[in-house]
Amino acid sequence: METWSAHQLYTEAESSLGEAAARNLQAYSEQLRAKGLPVIFSLRHLAELSGVRYWFLHETVNRMREVANYRMFAIKKRSGGRRHIHSVSNELGRVQQWINQHLLQNCKPHAASFAFHKEGGIRQCAERHCGARWLFQFDLVDFFYDVSERDCFNVFKGLGYRPLLAFELARICTTTRLPAWCPRAEFHGEQLRWENIWCEDDLNPVNPNTSRNFPYYERFGRLGALPQGAPTSPMLSNLAAKYLDESLQHFANKNGLIYTRYADDITFSACRLGVARGRVLWQVKDLIKRAHFAVNPKKTRIAGPGSKKLVLGLLVDGSTPRISRETYKRIERLLYGAKQFGFEAAASHFKFDSAYGFHNHLSGLVAFVKDVDRKRWQEFNAVLLNAKSSWGNDV
Repeated sequence: METWSAHQLYTEAESSLGEAAARNLQAYSEQLRAKGLPVIFSLRHLAELSGVRYWFLHETVNRMREVANYRMFAIKKRSGGRRHIHSVSNELGRVQQWINQHLLQNCKPHAASFAFHKEGGIRQCAERHCGARWLFQFDLVDFFYDVSERDCFNVFKGLGYRPLLAFELARICTTTRLPAWCPRAEFHGEQLRWENIWCEDDLNPVNPNTSRNFPYYERFGRLGALPQGAPTSPMLSNLAAKYLDESLQHFANKNGLIYTRYADDITFSACRLGVARGRVLWQVKDLIKRAHFAVNPKKTRIAGPGSKKLVLGLLVDGSTPRISRETYKRIERLLYGAKQFGFEAAASHFKFDSAYGFHNHLSGLVAFVKDVDRKRWQEFNAVLLNAKSSWGNDV
């Protein structure tokens, strides 16, 4: 992170741009610093801060490097179907890591959002629903893909960055290289209006219709979306879902419910239900739709009194969240397979696409235990490390 004097900035800006522009730059920088955000003046300045070449960022903003920047591949989901992952190029990954570390991680998501930040977590999310007699659970379809570059632009602009830079940051963090079935992968007739955008060099307003430097106005074009696999996507999805969280939190408060969201998993709970179950279902779905997200109807669930209650894989029928016996047995079974026969053979036996995918799944399950049951995690982790040392060439 750069350190410099505001007085030095003002003096140098005044000598080259004039007093009015210098005061604007000073106010802009102080506003960002007050929020704990990095001061970025332009795309060229971002290139210097992140150690990435300016022309590379310029071409990325112009959507000239979509194929070079992202390699997209599909992995099989345990529940069926496939999930598409974007592997980010080294140079784009470097600037995205910088944006995530220095900018996005200094932003606070809504209090009901528990994913992708250090103050959240699966256990903390599940704790909010412990002892509930009623659970209403919803799953969002294609959560990342429903966050468009327009949403990201609004996030960066709302944080205080100048409109042109907000647009450039949004372009750097989104892609038009999406799965063919994704609605955003198709051309559409929506008119994009990027108003009051400033030139990078002279701080004079420009007409978005006539600018040749940056294609931030397209009458019939593609809106980029968040790529699954980019370091900036998780926190950007949280910040872009602020309106969704506020709407659902208001509904929860009004009806005596507890609301949480962990990425695309939405949960409402209550000890005593003061509103009709059907009303909860249709009103929550309507609020989600109004926020431009979509519900997966196959994963909408209601658990009433006497039913088993799971939130993010944790049982919440007691005073604290706990891992189910079935989950423990599954982890033990997978670990035994990896230790005795190796990751390659175990992956084939348990119907995984590859040893790499099996290893990642098993590592994720073991990490899941860490936050809830430290003692069992230590046991599982020791077995996993032993299996990796014995069969390391498999993965």
